[in-house]
Amino acid sequence: MSTAPRAVERPDDIPFQSMTELVGQWLAVRLRTFTSERPDPTDLLTELAFGSRIAREAMSGRWCVIAELLCTGAATSWTQLAAAMGVTPAAARDGFHQWLTNQRDLRRDTGTIGLSDEAATELDRLAGAVAW
Repeated sequence: MSTAPRAVERPDDIPFQSMTELVGQWLAVRLRTFTSERPDPTDLLTELAFGSRIAREAMSGRWCVIAELLCTGAATSWTQLAAAMGVTPAAARDGFHQWLTNQRDLRRDTGTIGLSDEAATELDRLAGAVAW
């Protein structure tokens, strides 16, 4: 198991590391707060920051997965996709459409990263064809 992490107050303050390292550090501070009669507030903030960073990292590719499910025809409904994500169908669909918009904007800003208008339009069409 990893050694206990240094005090951190925000997920963005945690340097890049593998998911295994993040979880190891979260477990170390979690064990310390769990076994303490009076957990140190700094440890509690650190635990919260690491937990938030882990959640962010774990969820970062979800829209790419949905795009792949749409492209392969494996997505049968927004209810199915939402259940797999643990959100409402409206939140899944709206989140995906926001991701598409962000990807288009990223492509326009960078010229190389993100989705082209054509790719985003096709994914939008596929998303619209999926039943509720």
